[in-house]
Amino acid sequence: MVDEATVVALVADQFPQWAGLPITRVKPGGGDNRTFRLGEGLLVRMPAAAHYIAQVEKEEAWRPHP
Repeated sequence: MVDEATVVALVADQFPQWAGLPITRVKPGGGDNRTFRLGEGLLVRMPAAAHYIAQVEKEEAWRPHP
């Protein structure tokens, strides 16, 4: 299960410019994903379990690209 500590570590590693922003879990979390607020204007969306990881590529392919 993804928790705040995991998100803190991932943000610090991959996006150090946002490492100091507060992280708050959004409830309800959904079935496939867990969503966390990152500061006031950003969201972090993570697969809820290992078997949902494959959906990330599918969603990336379908999302609008500017």
